[in-house]
Amino acid sequence: MYHPPVRHIALLLLLCLAACASTQQPSYPSLGSVGSGYASKSSDSGEGTGVAMTRDVDAGLVVRPDTLLMDVRINDEGAGASQALAQAQAAGADLQARLQAATAGAATLVWCGTQVSPLDNISKTAAATVTFRVTLEGRVEIVLGAELDYWKRSALVGALAELSEGLHRARIAAGAGRGVFLGHMRVTVKNTESHRGKLTELWVQRVRAFASAAQAHQAPLYLLDCTPPGDIRQKQQSLEEIALSLSVTCRLGSLKSAAAAAP
Repeated sequence: MYHPPVRHIALLLLLCLAACASTQQPSYPSLGSVGSGYASKSSDSGEGTGVAMTRDVDAGLVVRPDTLLMDVRINDEGAGASQALAQAQAAGADLQARLQAATAGAATLVWCGTQVSPLDNISKTAAATVTFRVTLEGRVEIVLGAELDYWKRSALVGALAELSEGLHRARIAAGAGRGVFLGHMRVTVKNTESHRGKLTELWVQRVRAFASAAQAHQAPLYLLDCTPPGDIRQKQQSLEEIALSLSVTCRLGSLKSAAAAAP
């Protein structure tokens, strides 16, 4: 059987996957506010707490997550910025204690953003005390040990859901937007670089399989050049699954076409 020569074969192979949803939290801009914002996506609505399952991911490698994350926001008010901050700090310490109890000591509370805003206190006397609102923003990092099976991880989700609901009810009772928010649960792999070797091995296997299937008898395909591997990307699939992929771009071609293209 006659096999026509393969000319100028340049095939770009790209394995990529959307990154895990990043932490996005709403900022709290206001005239006269001072502080650093911390991006987060949070809602005060009574939505469920947990990690859903998705099926729209084509992963190079699927692994178990080792970290559970949640967003935290504390709002408080006081007669002066220092008093408001002290009250918010006390609320944070109470939250830390509750998290330790709910997670058997596996939770770490990381504070990231602070905003201080004077409220509209219209007074005829300049000496009147100004009321300030303080907003603290951060995240909770909870270690998911390899020994925790699906049911133990689900029990942890349940304990955090109860804590979140209790904080929600306390917020409603306090009124005026004061209180503690805990929500936006998701899972992740903290050290994705530990999987780079396996991802690279899988990528090479795919390239070789593709080259073997696509090449012509008289013009076998070879790797001509590759760009340096990119970052490892991850996307949450479920409470038990994280999809990882490595972005690499390479050019395949025949030795004949490569020699013809040389000066």
